Amino acid sequence: MNVLFVLGGGNLNTQIAQVALFLGLKEKGVHIYLIGPITDDVREFISSQNPNATFLDVYPKKKIDAEYQEAFSELIIQHTIDLVHFISGKAARSGLIALRKHPEVKTVIYFGSVSLHWYDPSSYLTYLNPRIDAIIGNSNFVYNHVKKQLFGKHKQKAIRIFKGYSSEWFSDVKSFDYTQIGIPEDAVVVCSIGNHRKVKGTRYFLESSNFLDSEKEIHYVLIGENTDAPHIDSIRKNSKISNRIHVLGKRNDVPNLLAGCDMYVQTSLSEGFGRAISEAMSIGKPIIMTNAGGCTELIDENSGIVVPLKDSKAIGKAISKLANDSVLCKQMGKNAKNRILNVYSIERTVNETLDLYKKLLSE
Repeated sequence: MNVLFVLGGGNLNTQIAQVALFLGLKEKGVHIYLIGPITDDVREFISSQNPNATFLDVYPKKKIDAEYQEAFSELIIQHTIDLVHFISGKAARSGLIALRKHPEVKTVIYFGSVSLHWYDPSSYLTYLNPRIDAIIGNSNFVYNHVKKQLFGKHKQKAIRIFKGYSSEWFSDVKSFDYTQIGIPEDAVVVCSIGNHRKVKGTRYFLESSNFLDSEKEIHYVLIGENTDAPHIDSIRKNSKISNRIHVLGKRNDVPNLLAGCDMYVQTSLSEGFGRAISEAMSIGKPIIMTNAGGCTELIDENSGIVVPLKDSKAIGKAISKLANDSVLCKQMGKNAKNRILNVYSIERTVNETLDLYKKLLSE
């Protein structure tokens, strides 16, 4: 089978799961061609893992890109493509238009949130486009949401395939030295990462610092875009431990920062699965998260703690519990790493994706 794999933008850290899926499918014997905005680190990683891998820096420059459509169609013909797998919804807008000329080609698209709605006209340009044969939800939560947006026989288009990870991707990651930013070596470091929009519930993470109950010196580390927003800075300044809240902004060394912390906290109001959570688990960190949807499927009672939405006091209590019991904290981290290995492995994702390809092409 010949597959065109359409990657979204981003560096290796944000694209590692998708790139690993691409490489895993190639190892299974799929003739697969990768296109998208390929950054240097993604290019180097692919080449180091599979020198014979085919990838092209081809992607749309605007929402509806005629030049991209033409190039896309040429690739379909040149490589006798049987199936197109869209990781990028943006690229799907133009790619699906090009596929009108190729009705024999099957199409799969990945979806990882709960922002898809049947009443949104723009959704029919991408995920709900009639040309799509299967929509992969990366968790039970996302899968059930997608299914509700489909009607009649189209509900069978919804497919659940967990977004797999591997601890091996982070085996060479060195722990960040937090003493560089003024955190004592014996302090407890609590990390939270994300593009800090309202849905990420960042305020509840910061406000939880007012409910800590521990003799340990606990430091909060906030990482990601929009951490310099005035409302976030205002909450930080009003915290009882304002001098122990460190706002780092967007970083390119997230795995290192995770490796150096003691626990990871996600306080989202809604979450499809959670890339940062998966990374933290792969590195061996215990998780504290709000009951925000698909992300809660990642952990069990042995690998993390789930607290109610918008409950700063409960978040602070959970952080204190792990800070006060270093043995429990480390054991939960080990259990989290094992859970990625046994339940959410990239090998499982590769196998289930290949099964989907075969099913579609046999129909």
